[in-house]
Amino acid sequence: MLKLLDKYLIKISPALHKYFKRKLNEYRKSHNPKLSREEFIDILKNDLTVSIGDVLFIHSSMRKLFLDFPKEDILPILMNIVGENGTLLFPCWQFNIRAEDYIKGNEIVFSFHDSPSAMGRLSDVLRQHPEAFRSFHPTNSIVAIGKRAKELTEGHADDVYPCGEKSPLFKMIKYDAKVIGIGVTVDNLTFVHVIEDTIKEKFPVKTRDNTIHSCNCIDETGNAVVVKTLVASKAVSKRDVTAFFNNEIPQNVCKRITRKGMSFFSGKTPELYQYILKSAEKGKTIYL
Repeated sequence: MLKLLDKYLIKISPALHKYFKRKLNEYRKSHNPKLSREEFIDILKNDLTVSIGDVLFIHSSMRKLFLDFPKEDILPILMNIVGENGTLLFPCWQFNIRAEDYIKGNEIVFSFHDSPSAMGRLSDVLRQHPEAFRSFHPTNSIVAIGKRAKELTEGHADDVYPCGEKSPLFKMIKYDAKVIGIGVTVDNLTFVHVIEDTIKEKFPVKTRDNTIHSCNCIDETGNAVVVKTLVASKAVSKRDVTAFFNNEIPQNVCKRITRKGMSFFSGKTPELYQYILKSAEKGKTIYL
């Protein structure tokens, strides 16, 4: 019911939708049971199977987490669990609208140091960490810290496919990376687009426009650089990731759980890639 109301409000009035979301979150914040630090760590270790040495790609929403300890502690907790041989990655792109609209509306599309993350507080906190690495990409920048951070983030701009073979999302597969959600469902999962950008025209749905966009960017050294990229087609705006996962992806490949009204998930990227690929070969995708 809430999902239907949410979709209805965003169509008729963005301002009313924003007000509704704020009030709903205030209600949940005051009434929802909270996770203790011990419970949160237990979810990470036992439910999401996060362990020492892991490479993790993390989706998160601080707004949807209800904790009885400071949210600023989440990043140190994650870093402590994976240890010095582990690696954390977060989406770090600077907009939450269609990439094409953002590119057309901004003369400078991406600045390595100055473009903040619109992908949540944790992502932006990590972006400012002195030991973090950020991939140089106008629409799908990714920030990382840890043993594999430099290797996984370099060379991202060399491919016009944002989630293609030179993206951190694809490169992390060889390290048996996990993709996890903290306070979010699989609807937020970016990894589903890796298959689209690696098998390209073999994918049953055309997900990228033909136009290659030349984006004015500022690199790490402050120099102006033009980076070329494809963007998502308007034709694929309607999708249902949750339904696709319920029908096609077993729980042992991507575990989806709810604890005290909060959503979490954990998926193994090598197995996820193969399952999504096999589904695509049968004509089954996230797209409606």
